Amino acid sequence: MPKKLVLISSTAALAAMILLLAACAPTYDSIADQMLVDTQKQADTGLIRLEILKTRIDDLEKSPNASDRKDLAEAEKQASYASNIDFYDKLQSSITTLDTRMTAMPDLSTPSLESALGQLRKNVDEVRGMHQKENILSADYAQESMNLLDQQFKALTVYELTIKSGSKPQ
Repeated sequence: MPKKLVLISSTAALAAMILLLAACAPTYDSIADQMLVDTQKQADTGLIRLEILKTRIDDLEKSPNASDRKDLAEAEKQASYASNIDFYDKLQSSITTLDTRMTAMPDLSTPSLESALGQLRKNVDEVRGMHQKENILSADYAQESMNLLDQQFKALTVYELTIKSGSKPQ
């Protein structure tokens, strides 16, 4: 009889990764910790902005007022991929810098950190690719993307806080 495949949720996989990372006893780096916070804030700010812009676009498209056409055009311009290339470039740069900082002192957790940061980078690339393809992201896609990235940032934050406390997770 064939065995059933058991799929592990991303949350369970992240929890397992955190346990593995924290068990390796790396040294806490307050600068990396702050960079992690700043990078998450940068990602959230950009994606929330895109979500709000798309919601505004949807509302303005329903408006019968001719005066709203100018506001609609401006909102579409601000939400377009071309207007957000700088956001993606800066976010990728921040992730690369964070990767460099968090993996500068190799220890047993370095391969797992590189993998986690690589997945974060990949997901940002996917959001960027979808934005480029669609030109304007849907509000739901922006929200879902932020939630996914926040899960990854949370895993890295738990790692940082665990090494900061000097304890290992139970």
